[in-house]
Amino acid sequence: MYYNQAICDIYIGTGAGKKLMEDIENAKQSVKIVSPYLSLFLVKKLIDLYFRGIEVQLITMDNIEDFYGDRQKNICQLIIQDRSIDNDAKSLRLKWVNRKRLLYFFLIVMILMLCIMAFITWNRMVLWGGIPLILVWLLIRHYTSKIRNAKIYKYSYRQLFPFKVFTTPEDNSYSHPFVHGKLYLIDDGIAYLGSLNFTGNGTKNNYETRIRITDRNAVKELVVEFDALLHNENQPERYIVEWGRELYEEARY
Repeated sequence: MYYNQAICDIYIGTGAGKKLMEDIENAKQSVKIVSPYLSLFLVKKLIDLYFRGIEVQLITMDNIEDFYGDRQKNICQLIIQDRSIDNDAKSLRLKWVNRKRLLYFFLIVMILMLCIMAFITWNRMVLWGGIPLILVWLLIRHYTSKIRNAKIYKYSYRQLFPFKVFTTPEDNSYSHPFVHGKLYLIDDGIAYLGSLNFTGNGTKNNYETRIRITDRNAVKELVVEFDALLHNENQPERYIVEWGRELYEEARY
């Protein structure tokens, strides 16, 4: 997009993020953010806004800080895991468990009987009668494998609030653009543009450039641009299911 003659305020320096964070904290309706880099402790701020009743939308790249440690909890809150039970699979697994128990019982009883007979008759050759029991043991192993691989839970994932995580082009192939722009929209009435990422250093420590726009027509155009990017199906993204599986365990039973 191109928009000319917009009236704006200019912020430059290490304090460029202060006014931005104040406007985000004071949002009354919505906060929309495009930032290729993201600190997880600032994700917590977005989560807090969401639970205050603020509409939150986020676009970022797959450069989010690692998932390890306590900060993982913030990302987990963005992706909600739902679990349901497949009753048919549950019934089938229970049937296999019962069959395995019966086979175990049969195997133990037969081994004991052979041992008693060998003791009574003092004939070790009786123990050769246990060879067919190898088939029973193999059948037990077969059911053990089926039980171990059975899945009785179905998992699905949903977003706490709408967000997109676009993937970084590999090997500088430029098969799709790296979303490097930074855009912040507060209540669809205030817009910020500039170099500042939604990171701890970006909002506090780095020397950044930032403009603040309240021009109604300019902000309206930026809202349209944000919506177009959020719903861009041609930009490769990290899918919520694969990301959710990295964050959560999926128990089989």
